[in-house]
Amino acid sequence: MIWAIYRIHYGIDFIKQSIYSIINDVDKIFIFYSNDPWIKTDQIKYKNKLIKFPNNPENVESFLKKNFNNDKIIVQNYECDTPLNQFGKLYNKTCKYMNSKPNYALFMEPDMIFGENQLRKLKLELDIKFWLSALVAKQIEIWKYEISQNSKNAYRIDLRKKRVGPTLWKINRNKNAIVTQFGGGALRKKNSFSYFIKILNMGFSFNKETMLYKHLTAMVFSKIIGDSEPDENWYEEKWLNWEKNTKDLEISLGSQHLIKRAFRYTIPDKYYKFLMINIKK
Repeated sequence: MIWAIYRIHYGIDFIKQSIYSIINDVDKIFIFYSNDPWIKTDQIKYKNKLIKFPNNPENVESFLKKNFNNDKIIVQNYECDTPLNQFGKLYNKTCKYMNSKPNYALFMEPDMIFGENQLRKLKLELDIKFWLSALVAKQIEIWKYEISQNSKNAYRIDLRKKRVGPTLWKINRNKNAIVTQFGGGALRKKNSFSYFIKILNMGFSFNKETMLYKHLTAMVFSKIIGDSEPDENWYEEKWLNWEKNTKDLEISLGSQHLIKRAFRYTIPDKYYKFLMINIKK
């Protein structure tokens, strides 16, 4: 039995596609949404001006309740003040809700899309590597994709080999409680990455209002939770006004050079079929 566990505060643009890419390969999908960001504030200093912190441009709660009425999908509210071990806590909450444990738990974000049969192959790889408790899929990060263009032609950034993507945990290999880092990977343990499986990450392709909100929330919480501080100018200079020759795209201040540029990429059929299809109600 496999349970997929999502967390979402913003990012509804691709959650249908994400869920559609795994729904036939899991037994339950839990979507935990938060109305508040990890760190709340009334004001933020941005571009040398003190401005009112904006409201979330997405009505996530309404969207989820309207679009996900499948018996396999459970939607619940969960507020959290840090991403540290958030997935571990959500896993415990699902076990309490179901009064049981799964054989596997998949920790997912709403911008992650598996290719056809890729989750099954990730599970097979984890089973073959019987000594592992969890396995992380690598990510093909798509840059500023317009889904309305209905095209496989896209841009992506270079593979970031240590960037934690969807993480599949084998429960019977974890005698102790699952404790996670900011993402779905294990805290204070070396993460093992799949040799074969990559997913699409659409986190750089949200609509512009959501991307600005994402940027401002990162500016607020980064120092408090111990994450990398973002470059204040990233949203306008690197993302909103991006051109094909724009360089140094990494958001983290002082590390902009780590993403040199975005380059052309043709989205393979195994992902594209999900990118273009919504869940049937």
